[in-house]
Amino acid sequence: MASKEDESLRERVQKAMFREAIFRPESALVISIALLLAVFAPQVGFLDFIPFWVWLLGGVGAEAALVYSSLTDPEFGRKVAAKVLRKEFEPQQLQDPRLRERMAEALDYRVRIEKAIRQQDDSLIKDELSQTAVQMDEWLEHIHDLALRIDRYRQGREVLVRDYDRTSKRIAELENQLATEDNPAVQAQIEATLDSKKRQLETLEKLSDTIRRAELQLETSISQLATIYSQTMLVDAKDIDSSQARRLRLEISDEVDEIQDILLAMDEVYTSNMQG
Repeated sequence: MASKEDESLRERVQKAMFREAIFRPESALVISIALLLAVFAPQVGFLDFIPFWVWLLGGVGAEAALVYSSLTDPEFGRKVAAKVLRKEFEPQQLQDPRLRERMAEALDYRVRIEKAIRQQDDSLIKDELSQTAVQMDEWLEHIHDLALRIDRYRQGREVLVRDYDRTSKRIAELENQLATEDNPAVQAQIEATLDSKKRQLETLEKLSDTIRRAELQLETSISQLATIYSQTMLVDAKDIDSSQARRLRLEISDEVDEIQDILLAMDEVYTSNMQG
């Protein structure tokens, strides 16, 4: 079975749409009516000339038409895509209400872009946008990872601010103590403690700076998603061609690289803290 990494959102949505189309209430109703007619219609006088298999065949045809109409309906696809994305990325995992709202906003733009792609008639542009959408899934995963890390920081920010204040004050105290200490052994111990406290303070400062970068990058990425959605909606216009759709892919690659850099910076802060 293919993993999520092996499939694009459109492929996962297509599978989900097929399942939803088959098991939606309308399908159950069509199948039920076909079965009832196959069983009871031949017993009705003016319908007894129609064999039961005709009713079954008609039910199969009606069900096939219903499934086809669902699979080709952009709005149905939008709803299924929304369900797939919310299941995969779960904005409710985020404790910060603002971050939940921002993540939900990012998913909504992705769903709307998916709908716009499905509405495309130009096969060349549709193919370009579909490839763009595949990259966008990776981008969304990075955005979600970024939001989770920011959320964890915000939940522990009170403790981190407390640690920063305490460490800063303790460094000042140790430096004053070192300036007046005559015992070489005590001096050495104070210096070792100072080094440890300074490393701790440096890590806290790096973490704070990296989180500020992450928060700005998250805001930028969601703004970019909004821009890409607007551009996707304009693809029908005569002055938009596949080369512009191709440029979207480059823009998304740049965004993915930016977020990846920040995630790596966060990992480095964590690693240096563990080593310290």
